[in-house]
Amino acid sequence: MLLSRIVFVSAVCLLLCAGCKRVVVSSHNIDRYQHVVVRADSSYSLTMPEVYEMLLNSQEIPLGGTLERSQVKRFLDSVVCESLTGIAGNELILEDYYNVYRTFRRPYHDLLIKEWVREVIYDRIELDSVEVAEYYQNHPDLFSLEEKVLLHHILTSSQGLKYDSDSLYYRSLSPEKLEEETEAASWRLHRLLDFGEKFEDVARGYSHDNEAIVYRGRKGWTRRGTYKHPFDSVAFALSTGEYSKPYRDEDGWHIVYVEEYQAEGLPDFDSLQYGMAYGRLMAERANALARPLVDSLSREINLEYHEAVLDTNVYFVDRWQWAAILNGIDTIDFNDIRSWEESTRKRYQVDNSTVEMKKEIIGRLAKHFVAIQAARESGVDTLPHVRSEESKLRHSRCKGIVRKGWIDPGWIASEALVEEYFQKHHKEFVPEKPLVVQHIIVEDSIIGEFVRDQAMAGIDFLQLAEEFYPGEESIRRDLANLGRIGSGDVSPEFFRVGMITRVGDVSHPVKTEYGYHVIKVLDRFDEPDVNQARSKISTLLKKQHAEEVFLNYRDDLYRRYRVKFSDVYPVHLKPVEYRIQ
Repeated sequence: MLLSRIVFVSAVCLLLCAGCKRVVVSSHNIDRYQHVVVRADSSYSLTMPEVYEMLLNSQEIPLGGTLERSQVKRFLDSVVCESLTGIAGNELILEDYYNVYRTFRRPYHDLLIKEWVREVIYDRIELDSVEVAEYYQNHPDLFSLEEKVLLHHILTSSQGLKYDSDSLYYRSLSPEKLEEETEAASWRLHRLLDFGEKFEDVARGYSHDNEAIVYRGRKGWTRRGTYKHPFDSVAFALSTGEYSKPYRDEDGWHIVYVEEYQAEGLPDFDSLQYGMAYGRLMAERANALARPLVDSLSREINLEYHEAVLDTNVYFVDRWQWAAILNGIDTIDFNDIRSWEESTRKRYQVDNSTVEMKKEIIGRLAKHFVAIQAARESGVDTLPHVRSEESKLRHSRCKGIVRKGWIDPGWIASEALVEEYFQKHHKEFVPEKPLVVQHIIVEDSIIGEFVRDQAMAGIDFLQLAEEFYPGEESIRRDLANLGRIGSGDVSPEFFRVGMITRVGDVSHPVKTEYGYHVIKVLDRFDEPDVNQARSKISTLLKKQHAEEVFLNYRDDLYRRYRVKFSDVYPVHLKPVEYRIQ
């Protein structure tokens, strides 16, 4: 009986363990998991394969690995919220949101006018290659090029030598001798080029031009008269791919290299020149057709003014208040007038525009609106690609209205919140490495006191290190300069004395297992007060607030659309470069 019970319990345990096996979705088993992971009541749903595909095309864990369940859920939250935000945006009427509607209207109107101009002007212009070629040849003033070279440059200057690695030697020279050394240095660089060194590498390594390290001596296309004499006579005498001998001007000694040469005059008529000529000729023909069209539209302008408010300061009138109606169709409001108000005041040197000035502004605006009316009359707004673009613009703005609940960009942590966080997390702001020190190790305390006395008397501490620090002379200064340290970097005795020694002072000898240390404290970062930690705390709190705002936004959306999740599994991803493109 006992044996049968043991067998039964063992079998149950095996079944339970089998049921608890960890599931990780990957490319090898995704076909087994076809279930819906998330569903909303707006006919929106995502299956596990769809989620997996999104993760493959994401930047999640770029080096590859397993996204745990919570990470997959976080990713899903972002995806679902983005989709539901779009769905919520579809339910809005954009015209009900005046300021946002204007951000839609401007690019949409620009699109209408662009398509209308293309239809009534550009599509009616026919150009053949012969016309374009003749136009090019007959307008050398438009297409001729100046003589110029694609230039690289190396500068050797006396001032540069004074401040390089051998500056002490060059500073000791007389002006005449320094000039000789500068010329010799330039010729040494010339010989490096003769030996096959790349011009760019020599320029980067040795040129005294301030831009040489970044641009490797490249100066770009350069015209005559750009640099001081005798640059023109040197550079423009070189052949393509040739570098000059060193030459001197008042800035120093120069070597120039011409990568490419462009002659003066009209270039050969190739595909590039054809494109330039075609564009210019097309613009001329279009302008010729546009002028009478614009004049015709201007004659069709019929304005009804809102006389009762035109004499009012534009900033004292609601933005959406109408100022004029064009041809009984489109409204020009005070927000439109405001865009021209300041330039009008400046031009007329007045503090406030008059009625006539406002009508002048309205007249300018009307020319734009009448073109939009003409575009609509021609049916441009019914073209499939225009309607598609309009839909995208509208949806983007509506989605932005809904999305405002996702973020709270203007939120700033209050003084009380910062103070509260500081008190609760004070230890987070204690610096791990509070000391910046130098030290010298000596054999006994007597020598240590002598070294301290010398340092306190004003002798440079690192010079003392060169004399007294044990070991190889060439590295004594480096060994003495510990930089920024914490309690784990040195012995407890060393750290304790460093913390009680005033900044700028030198300690009495401190004994450790390595000998006697004389410590100079260069700086100390004490425990910060709330003012020192304010910036970091404010950033942390802003991040926390942003997370809270998103979670509230997410929860509201999920309630609104009755979102439900089913089994969300961990997902294994390959590194980004090996995922499905």
